[in-house]
Amino acid sequence: MSVKSDLRKEFKLARSAVKNKSAKDTQIAKALINSDVYQNAELVLFYASFGDEVGTDICIADALDKGKKIALPVCTDKSGNMKFYYITSLSQTVEGAYSIREPDTALCREVEDFSSSICIVPAIAFDKQGYRLGYGGGYYDRFLKNYTSIFVGLCYNEMIVESLPVEKYDRAVDFLVCEKGIYAVRQGGSK
Repeated sequence: MSVKSDLRKEFKLARSAVKNKSAKDTQIAKALINSDVYQNAELVLFYASFGDEVGTDICIADALDKGKKIALPVCTDKSGNMKFYYITSLSQTVEGAYSIREPDTALCREVEDFSSSICIVPAIAFDKQGYRLGYGGGYYDRFLKNYTSIFVGLCYNEMIVESLPVEKYDRAVDFLVCEKGIYAVRQGGSK
């Protein structure tokens, strides 16, 4: 078994034991919503949270209320490819791949222009340099290699570690948002 697979098991267990999750989700949402990086984005690429991930519904609702464009990913195959589709309400989602909420592609339009956007990136854990431990499917890794705007990770403080194994195709996020605030982690990033 690989080091990353072992770490995924370890960190999934740790994340499932996070205390006061609802309160921390609210603190994380407030930190993101109040950040300049979020305020200045016209388009926000969210993930639809599931299980014990940091919840995104509060942020999605806020972005919709503020008139921002919102998009969620759709896994298009089992090879790690995905596309983003605009939504105007969470009611436009259906259960998709891996039982994750995805936009109903019959109702939603595909995003073709990613300018003036930020991408909220899911992960099991992050390290202090902004590298993420994902779920192993490679979906975000493939997407992020061609995405040139700002990446933002949402994470509970206890799921941020000193360092994680990094492979040549891994990309760090620009900012980490946790219940204690938002931090620029990539060189040149600022709040």
